[in-house]
Amino acid sequence: EVGLSRVLFQKSQETPTFFASSDEGDLFMIDWAVKPIGEDQKNAEFIRMTKDCERNYRPVVALERSPFFEELIMTVHDFHFAIWKTQLDQETPIYRSANTFESHNTCGAFSPTRPGVIFITKTNGIDVWDFVDQSNKPSLTLNIATNPITTFKFQHIPDPTGKGKHRTQYMAYGDKGEGTLYLYEVPNNLRNAQDNEVETIKAFFDKEIEKCEFIRTRRVTMREEWDTKERQKM
Repeated sequence: EVGLSRVLFQKSQETPTFFASSDEGDLFMIDWAVKPIGEDQKNAEFIRMTKDCERNYRPVVALERSPFFEELIMTVHDFHFAIWKTQLDQETPIYRSANTFESHNTCGAFSPTRPGVIFITKTNGIDVWDFVDQSNKPSLTLNIATNPITTFKFQHIPDPTGKGKHRTQYMAYGDKGEGTLYLYEVPNNLRNAQDNEVETIKAFFDKEIEKCEFIRTRRVTMREEWDTKERQKM
């Protein structure tokens, strides 16, 4: 038995599968259509896929899907976040952030209007990761909270002219100290996508996948070279 901390469904999904994260930091794909097996017809293995390389024996604090790339999902852990491509048959994420220092993460989400922006809430503020700008550290930290933020949601109002710009975008977030609800207006640069941003971010993640493949291949090669040298010593 496994305890789940987060579940993630797709809008208008027609299949009985969904992703979930465990209390220990694992990522699962679960299939409700699996039929029971065995004589008692009670035991069923609903978990079709397990990715446990980011296990830290702590619950995942957020599990989100990119609104621009359906195959990309994000798990937010206490001190980092990871992005996974669900269509790839690999045990590791395609991107793992640098660790958070002097605080820990509490929640996180993709921007609903910018493909390359991710918001990570912490006990002392909000980190904004803009992959168009840089990917090794947050591009901006919003010190707008006096207490740890426990949850947040976006609401955006599209431009009625239909020109692709978003007239207004709000972030509603609540804190842990007094249970207060705050409303923050997201700045223009964090809500309006740049030219060709979808293509730019797609190319970025494709490059990250190439890096992961190179590292896996290089590790195998180095292991074989090491084994060869060890055999030659005998």
